[in-house]
Amino acid sequence: MGMNLRNLDCVNCDDGHDFFETDKSSIVCWRCGVERKIVADCTYNNCGFATRHSPFLSGYSRSKRFRSMVTTLFWPTPVNADQKMLEYMLLRRFNNRTEIIKAITTAPLKDKRFGSIHIFCRLLDPDYEEPKHGCLFRMLKKMVWDFEVIEGRFRQRFTKEPFINYTFLIRHLLTKLGYEVYLPFVKQLKCEKRKIRYNEMLVGLRRH
Repeated sequence: MGMNLRNLDCVNCDDGHDFFETDKSSIVCWRCGVERKIVADCTYNNCGFATRHSPFLSGYSRSKRFRSMVTTLFWPTPVNADQKMLEYMLLRRFNNRTEIIKAITTAPLKDKRFGSIHIFCRLLDPDYEEPKHGCLFRMLKKMVWDFEVIEGRFRQRFTKEPFINYTFLIRHLLTKLGYEVYLPFVKQLKCEKRKIRYNEMLVGLRRH
């Protein structure tokens, strides 16, 4: 790639250096061979986006997904994916959390953003009060630790069954660890059969 940077005098290059870019973050004059280090331009190939060659890709991680959901619950902050629902909700007025959740449920949007109930309540509920809690980082660590124990046992015992619903597990662990103050901001499963089945699985995992 000819860069033609002619800003350095050289006895061998009367008209200045004539550089080409290497693949080692440097430029070399094809006339005299002088080499200079550079900060390479950011491209698709050199900035980590094309990472099919990487030997360290881990794929989907249930633990990371769970951590992300609990983080959104404990630190309610809007993200790009919330934009459409926020635009829809901000056109309305609400008296309480129940009305907010009903509006989310009936909204004409494919992505209901139930995982963002807390931020919607924080922004739109006139009676919103921040949950009283201890150290959120310690709470998050406990939640993820218990989740990983459940996941590990599930892999050993239920090799062909779908994994337990994340929202169900969040509610289960919030209750188990004494963080019930966050339950109002986590969607409840409506299907009683699923809840019974999940509870049976958890009992089986404790015995495993």
